[in-house]
Amino acid sequence: MLNTLQEGPGWAVINKPAGIATEKHFTYDTLEGRALEAWKRPGAKKPPFVGIVHRLDRVTSGAVILARRKSTLVFLNDAFASGKTSKRYVAVTTKALPEDSGRLHHYLSRNSTNKLAVTSTRPAAGMKEAILEYRLTASRDGLFVYEVSLLTGRFHQIRAQLAAAGAPVFGDVAYGSDRILGDHRIALHARELTFPDHATGEAITVQAPLPDYWPVKTT
Repeated sequence: MLNTLQEGPGWAVINKPAGIATEKHFTYDTLEGRALEAWKRPGAKKPPFVGIVHRLDRVTSGAVILARRKSTLVFLNDAFASGKTSKRYVAVTTKALPEDSGRLHHYLSRNSTNKLAVTSTRPAAGMKEAILEYRLTASRDGLFVYEVSLLTGRFHQIRAQLAAAGAPVFGDVAYGSDRILGDHRIALHARELTFPDHATGEAITVQAPLPDYWPVKTT
């Protein structure tokens, strides 16, 4: 099933469930595979165009934009590369960050052996700068809810940076969480996506509702 949040000329924003990858991979269930099936036209000889603009980790849920035309894919790729888009996440942790709001600044690289991000507070060869901003929005029953905005886009950035700051995402055992949320799920959700419309250039903001299994019920 493809949970479409909003559509426009050449694009569609989908609410990706946790547990599936974004990009098509063999015969596995993926967001791209679902889009190929949902957008297939009866009697068409060619599969529909599905352009991957950006990705969410398999264990992460939330808003993902897919391009339905090549020209829209090029436009959106440029918008992401030039900083004309923004993404806001919601993360739940079982430990608090040092301050109620602030900025985390690290350097990240990818460990090819265990496929996790390596975090450092100092630059080093092969590492890329990673910056995010966070704000505590709720806390109850020993859980802390943060709004997270990315200033850079790195591999496993939110997961790795929150863990490095002492507050791994709820359910993210790969980065040190002592709580399990479910099979291939963590409490990290791409809540809001803002991007320019290909046809008008105007900014469009789409929000993805939190999953039913979310550990802390917030509005």
